[in-house]
Amino acid sequence: MFSAKLKEGGPLYLFGKPDSLDFIDYRPYLTLRSRIVWFQPSRLSQGRINYTNNYDIVCYLTKGRHSRAFNLDDIRVPQLVELEHRRRCEKVPSVSNGKFSKTKFNQKGKNPGNVWGDIKQLTYKSHELINQMTLNTIQKPEKLIERLIKSSSLPNDLVLDPFCGTGTCPVVCKRLGRNFIAIESDHDLIAAANARLERTISHVRTPGKIDFSPTEKPADPCNPSPQLTFSW
Repeated sequence: MFSAKLKEGGPLYLFGKPDSLDFIDYRPYLTLRSRIVWFQPSRLSQGRINYTNNYDIVCYLTKGRHSRAFNLDDIRVPQLVELEHRRRCEKVPSVSNGKFSKTKFNQKGKNPGNVWGDIKQLTYKSHELINQMTLNTIQKPEKLIERLIKSSSLPNDLVLDPFCGTGTCPVVCKRLGRNFIAIESDHDLIAAANARLERTISHVRTPGKIDFSPTEKPADPCNPSPQLTFSW
């Protein structure tokens, strides 16, 4: 259903547990590019006869084999390796003469990889938490959504969030200059999301709104098949 709305190279992000893709026949329509592990070591230890699950999975898929956009410079994280040590490694013949010989130490930072432990889950003390009912179930940290949107979309792109919950994705889109379509069925969550948007876009001339139905907020008629980034 979602792949039909994507242009070639358009990305889709699916949040879930480790087996979130096991029951989805995505291969005829989408290419799985990466399974991002969102590591959350501060979770309570729920298990007594098994290891506690301390991570969620964010599946990164694209329509086609190549991504339309991957803005690495916008999502770099601090280097953990000292510059001098990295330079010594770069001079090793197996590195300098190998397929990764052009890989150099970048002072702007490194690729965040596919294990993210630097973005913490929300807690009861988090200033952006809407209420305790949305903790660890519905509401995602803005930093997490920001990294996904920055990496896979360009300014003025259209981002679709079909399960927007408390409105984190629309809020981040407004802050980053992306257009959005957000869909939610719960009236309380819609009210909370619109309140967040009002606070975020008070300095923007054209406010956004969370709608009950996708038909109430159609795509740009001048561009009937816009680029979509999905956050699920």
